[in-house]
Order: sequence, then C-alpha cells, then structure tokens
Amino acid sequence: MLSLVKLVSIGLLIWSMSVAPAYAEFCRGVEGLRVCIVKIERSAKNYWQYQAMTSINGIEQPLASYDCRARLITDFDGNTSSFRSRKDGKIVCSLYRR
Repeated sequence: MLSLVKLVSIGLLIWSMSVAPAYAEFCRGVEGLRVCIVKIERSAKNYWQYQAMTSINGIEQPLASYDCRARLITDFDGNTSSFRSRKDGKIVCSLYRR
C-alpha cells in the first residue's frame, strides 16, 4: 500500500511539473484589429519610453522603441514611424498615463 501511495505521489509531481505556465497578454481592439503587448520594458532613464514587442491580429511585430511624448516608434533598424501609421503605439503608451 505504501508503494502505491509513493507511485501516485511521484506521478502527480511529474504531472504538475509538465503543465505549461500561463501567459497573460494585454490585448485591446483598435479599429477592428486585435493588438496585444507580448513583452514590454520601461526605460529606467526616461519613464515615457518603452521597448515592447507587440502582435497585431496574432502576427508578432519586431521589438521596437516607443516614445510616448513624441508619439514615435523606432525599430532596431533605425526606421521611425508615427502612431498614425502603426496602431500598436496607442496601446503601449496607454500604460504611460497610469
């Protein structure tokens, strides 16, 4: 009987370790698109700047720098665009106001 309890305990331990962790994404609808923040970090020096990876309708966008004061998005190739051309800037910077 003791060995059966040990086997069940070991089985439960292995099962609990194999369960995938849950990831919560911050998602919003913008002009018919589903925009989600996959990963985000705030700048330590300039609190209005973020580095974030987003997804638009399930398609991940490359990591970019978001300047919430100037309302500009700069990718790591150096290309800059405004919030008007990309819908994810409003979502990322909505955290800035909090």
